[in-house]
Amino acid sequence: MDLRQLRYLDAVARARSFTAAALDLHVAQSALSQQIAKLERELGVELLRRTTRRVEVTEAGELVLARGRRAIAEADAIRADLDALRGLVRGRLRLGGVPPVSGLHPAALIVEFGRRFPGVDITIREEVAAALVAELADGALDLVLALVDVAGTPPSIAGQHLLHEELVLITAPGHPLAARRRVPHAALADEPLVAYGAGSALRAELERIVPAPRIIAEANELATLRELVALGLGVTLMPAAIVASTAPEIIAVRPLSPRVTVPVAMLWRAHETPTPAARAFREHVLAATRTKKSTNHS
Repeated sequence: MDLRQLRYLDAVARARSFTAAALDLHVAQSALSQQIAKLERELGVELLRRTTRRVEVTEAGELVLARGRRAIAEADAIRADLDALRGLVRGRLRLGGVPPVSGLHPAALIVEFGRRFPGVDITIREEVAAALVAELADGALDLVLALVDVAGTPPSIAGQHLLHEELVLITAPGHPLAARRRVPHAALADEPLVAYGAGSALRAELERIVPAPRIIAEANELATLRELVALGLGVTLMPAAIVASTAPEIIAVRPLSPRVTVPVAMLWRAHETPTPAARAFREHVLAATRTKKSTNHS
């Protein structure tokens, strides 16, 4: 048994797929399968059960993973400590991300960071905020940028509030609400709504301002929601920064009355020393946020 095999097992267990895990690890799927089969033969137990739809972790697999993940974390910590001692920033950075908000563009931040620290391998996970926070707490991610209030996260999670993002209403151009300068919350009570998935800040805010929402469609991609709205299926809330540059003949964007904002935060695991890569990215984001705020105030 070696750390590589444990990393492979962990990747497949998290992805519930050999194909997805191989892509994440940048290895051939055949090599991944061979190493896990070798580990199973060495231990004399079945660790993963392959079905027609997905991969399930067996009871024995859960036992191996519990200790294996601790071994992986300790090995990574050794490398991180030595890199920090040498002043190096390299290794792996696993991010949970959100779309652009208030002029703070995660994709641009990641590109800038990658150019500055080419020795860091970056992976990005996009999901609803609740799922990202859970994966962060579980150790699957190093940092998360999310539309959440730090005070509302579990005790195992720490973070830094960055800024607030305004949510606006988007409708098809010919929709009656598009004729208003500002849209009161009550006007949405009887409207058909398309919504982001449960566990997201956008869904939570929609349900907060519309107590009994008529949700007729859901999607986990903001681009899909925007297209459904543009085609007239329903209306929805969306971060202002995402739709600010959209042509008015595609969708109408209207502020809400009263105004609705959500906090944007960067999260990490509490009581854990970050890797040099995670620490550097954290500082990178905070510096960009300070620059953004000073620009807005100038």
